[in-house]
Amino acid sequence: MSSTAKRSLSGTRRSISPPALRRKVSHTDEDNAHVANTWSANPNRVRLFSWNVNGIGPLLQKHLSFDPGSLSPLRSFLKRHQWPQLLCLQEVKISPKDVATQRQLHQAANHGHAAGEPTYTVHFSLPRDKYNASGFGGKVHGVASVIRDDFASGVRATRRPEWDLEGRVLIHEQELGLVVINGYWVNGTSNPYRHPVTGQISGTRHDHKLHFHQHMLKHVLQYQTEGRHVILIGDMNIARSRIDGHPTLRTSPLQHVQNRADFNAKFFTDLNGMRGIDVFRHFHGNTKKFTYYPRGSTWGASCDRVDLIIVSHALVDDLDVVTGTDICDSAPERGHSDHVPLWISLDLAKLTEKKHTTLCTLDESQANAGSSRPRVSAK
Repeated sequence: MSSTAKRSLSGTRRSISPPALRRKVSHTDEDNAHVANTWSANPNRVRLFSWNVNGIGPLLQKHLSFDPGSLSPLRSFLKRHQWPQLLCLQEVKISPKDVATQRQLHQAANHGHAAGEPTYTVHFSLPRDKYNASGFGGKVHGVASVIRDDFASGVRATRRPEWDLEGRVLIHEQELGLVVINGYWVNGTSNPYRHPVTGQISGTRHDHKLHFHQHMLKHVLQYQTEGRHVILIGDMNIARSRIDGHPTLRTSPLQHVQNRADFNAKFFTDLNGMRGIDVFRHFHGNTKKFTYYPRGSTWGASCDRVDLIIVSHALVDDLDVVTGTDICDSAPERGHSDHVPLWISLDLAKLTEKKHTTLCTLDESQANAGSSRPRVSAK
């Protein structure tokens, strides 16, 4: 959601927000007080973060300090949260032509790197739709994944789908059969959507949102059919139920209700859908926490839980891979943005055990099949 657009229960139009102002991001010793002096290099203990930053600029600021060991705001975020293996950023608002800023983001992730600390590599999916994502010089939408280098060695492929021309999706396929999809999902409005090839009006942004749901579900079902496990993480621009909106849930115009129903069916309830698990609700029940806090309102006066982490049910029900999750719902964690971060922790040893057990079972089956074959005597 945009920080410049006021939350309205009946509004139907929302223009694309401009690049975020370069608000100063302050960091104090108190902010970092809970960070351990050492970081765990255990490849099985993994934490994934997601944050809609509403513009990457403030995270690239350089400290006015003579201390060569000072950290960039982005590096400070990573340290404060104990060096997560993956940080999924949405709405970075970087033009695909702006190679310098892309390079600066990589540098910021490692600025102030001390001996023995982890380093990071950044992947991007930026808009390339000249009809629907060209405002502000192309500085709209966009996602970036900041991957810790020791974790990246287990990621066999990172790609962006060909259909995603607005720079909203990055797919990371991990060796153990885990697939993490970083997404900045379409916000439904009555504004026109133009065909990306012809430029002709082809429905509304509501229609485009429903098509986006279908594209994402197709990926999920394909991976799950192949026996892989999916984690959808990011700003999904949907508050799932009454408890996820404060002071109330948007129900007007009717299309918002239809978008919500389509989302819940495809990713949670439909027997032919993902049948996923909303991990925050799984771990925290009916706890009220939110992820979107518009800057034009007093903190907590109007907020929604629209950033979600949805996982294939086997990761929870069968393998017990997910060990925790939460929302960092505080004004300091929101920082310059209008969203707060959220995270999930995983124990990948469970996937390793499953893979080993499967291979042993296959080997045993093949051995048994070989021993049951009739022997042919030599003449």
